[in-house]
Amino acid sequence: MSEKTRISSITRRQFGLTAFGLSALAAGLTACGGGGGSSDSGSKTLQLVLSGDTNQGGAFAAAAKKYKEATGITIEVVDVPTADITTKLKNAATANDLPALARVTGLDPLWANQLQDLSDIAKSHNIDEKYLQESPDGIIPAIPSDLTAVGLFVNKSLFDKAGVKYPTAIDGTWTWDEFIVAVNEVREKAGAKYGFVMDRSGHRLRAMMYEFGSTAFAKENGKYAGDSKAVETLEYFQKINDDKTMPKSVWLSGEDGNAMFKSGQVAAYYSGSWQVADFNKNIKDFEWLSVPLPKKEVNATNLGGGFMVAFKDTGADEEAKKFIDWFYEDANYTEFAQLGGYLPAKDLKVEYQFQQPSFELYQKQIAENDAKGDNAIKRVVAEAYAETPFSGDPLREETVKMLSGSQDAKTTVDNIVKLYNGA
Repeated sequence: MSEKTRISSITRRQFGLTAFGLSALAAGLTACGGGGGSSDSGSKTLQLVLSGDTNQGGAFAAAAKKYKEATGITIEVVDVPTADITTKLKNAATANDLPALARVTGLDPLWANQLQDLSDIAKSHNIDEKYLQESPDGIIPAIPSDLTAVGLFVNKSLFDKAGVKYPTAIDGTWTWDEFIVAVNEVREKAGAKYGFVMDRSGHRLRAMMYEFGSTAFAKENGKYAGDSKAVETLEYFQKINDDKTMPKSVWLSGEDGNAMFKSGQVAAYYSGSWQVADFNKNIKDFEWLSVPLPKKEVNATNLGGGFMVAFKDTGADEEAKKFIDWFYEDANYTEFAQLGGYLPAKDLKVEYQFQQPSFELYQKQIAENDAKGDNAIKRVVAEAYAETPFSGDPLREETVKMLSGSQDAKTTVDNIVKLYNGA
């Protein structure tokens, strides 16, 4: 069934430790996993574990600083590499040493049942219900801290040099075939090394599947299922991974697509809204632009984002929920979205401090999303409570096998279905 996700207005990678309340750190935190320590002056310190705040303008750190000024409570923002946060929280759960708070992009079955109920906060702050998923015991264990959407960037300087046009409105977007012709023309005329690059991520590839009309492994009768459109997408994706249109090194060797685009080597980058803040700050050598995604059958994107969670029995349960409640107050949440370039999960008008046209395009891309299949935000939470949860990223991992030549597209889809269903 086609699901249109509508909002009225409106990721991530570097190790660091941002801490507020140096006296609390000097004194050392008490036990309970940083959940509820105290400084010499008696004020509380709560840990908020996340990744990517540095690259997103320090919006969480700014919120923590503002909260300290308003309440005297220190929120210690622990910013760990994206690749490490899953392991960090697993280890903390195993050691009964979870933090008070976390901002995560997915829930882990290991600690999903150790989350507080945030239903009252979600209701009081009018969080859009289409982004809220109940756990099997009827609680709301996580609230989206922000939304992200898959999107497309072009190196405007290269396109202009080659004299190649690009669409600026979704209702006049290019087809996938037109997009491939355009980026290869830019590559040939402007001297780009590659036509475009896509992040090595099942999340991004799932958006492409939606654009081809696939349900992208939505559940049917309680089981994940594949379809012929998924096979068609993978066959097309394999064809364009030819070291001309697309570099093989990103999907086969893990080369960083973000760094490749920022170097000016490629004409276009299939990534998402979380890149806007980074590009605004760090791309100085060429002009770039957010443009509509290509389509095969439908206009579609794939949603994602982060989730705010509060862990139980940390010694700071009530204080953790108070911070989340404060975080979603309109003034605080708007300031957070503005600073970090985040799309909000509630009905807010956000005037961004940079790249307003990019964010407006993402708003429209989400509003006109005709992707078939499961609700992408709810699915992330529901998967943590599945009877047979899967691990890793089967869509990415099996696609890599296909690109390496070890299996065809049909076998790849069949294997993905088996892995999603816990085989």
